[in-house]
This record gives sequence, structure tokens and C-alpha cells, in this order.
Amino acid sequence: MLVSFTPVNRLSLFKPIIAASLALMLAGCVPTGMGSTQVGQARTTLAEGALTIAAPKGWCVDPKSRSDQRNGGFVLFGNCAAISGNPNDARASEPALLSATVGPPTVKDENGKLSHDRLKRMETFFRSDIGRAALSRSGESADVKILHSEISQDMLLLNIQDRSRSGGPPVAQVYLRAIADLGGRITALSVMPLKDGEMSAGAQKTLITRFAEAIRRAN
Repeated sequence: MLVSFTPVNRLSLFKPIIAASLALMLAGCVPTGMGSTQVGQARTTLAEGALTIAAPKGWCVDPKSRSDQRNGGFVLFGNCAAISGNPNDARASEPALLSATVGPPTVKDENGKLSHDRLKRMETFFRSDIGRAALSRSGESADVKILHSEISQDMLLLNIQDRSRSGGPPVAQVYLRAIADLGGRITALSVMPLKDGEMSAGAQKTLITRFAEAIRRAN
């Protein structure tokens, strides 16, 4: 069963260069609200159709998780067979939930990319107290530790440990989040193993790369 996160937003103190890109994404935040997506679909659109979010084979949209506004949105993907209740439907290849949070249009560099320097500034922000509070499901910076971070394939990857006890689905404390420009939008992706130790860091990185590639192909 999929359970929605409790919304948390403590981003009001963002510096302007970060705030414009990240105010709609992050935190252990999964807005609730029914969208129009049907059960069993591996893709949906967010930001009122501006960006198509597609998942790797075996993951389908949880319709109750989908939240869509003009400037962004959120969607959670789970095992297709579990969501539809049909054991004959596709099954996820890894024991994990996937999420995508879409923010505002990307401010790109002269090469048409989200610049490496800007990703580095985001990395610095997320290591601050305010940044870790933004990542935390509880909204408390003390609950979050960034175990590793790197910039790979134009994405900022954050390996996070979240010890929050309040809200959220029953997923592992350690999970992977990526920040990237996807389809012209600042987008945060997450791979959340269902239990600690079920997925290695390498497996999480492979899956989040597949997730990003699926979205790029869809747009």
C-alpha cells in the first residue's frame, strides 16, 4: 500500500538564486490530491502538461499521489502489479518507489544546460541546516545526513539518510535523490528502497539514471 508524505516546506529563507529553482520541489514532501491519471499508467504529465514524467518498465503512477499546478507538480510511482491489483501486470525490477517533483523552468548556461557551478551551489545549500531541513520528511535538519554527493551526467546526486519518524511511506532511511534539468524544468527525482539494505548505492544510481533517461525520451 502506498501512503502519502506529509507536506513540509521550510524553504522561505532560500537565497534568490536557489529559491527560484527549488521552492516547489524538495523536502520529504509529497502533496496529496487526486489527478486524472488512470491506474496502471507508466507516465503522466505535470506543470499543466509542460513535462511528461515516464518511469522505467514495471513502475506505474500512484493516482492518489499526483499533484499538478501550473508551476510544477509531484507524482509517485510504485510497482505496477501492486497499484493495479492485477498480478499479471508488469512488476518493478527493484524493490523501490520512485518520485518526481517538477519545479519552474530551468535557467541554463550558454551550452543549454543546467550549469555545473549552479549544481555545486545547490550541493552546498543542501549541506546547510536549511537545506537538510528541506530534504527532511520531518522538516528537522537533525534528522538528515548527506552520506555522499556528486555531479554525474548533468545531475546532482545526493545519497541521503533520513531518520524522520513522522509521516511518509514505509521506506528505507537511506535513499538517493537527483536534481536535474529535464525537459526544460528543474526536476527532483528520488529512488526510495522499501527497506534498508535491499538496494546498493550502485543499484540506486543505475535506477535513477534510467528514470531520468525515460523522462528525457518522453520529452
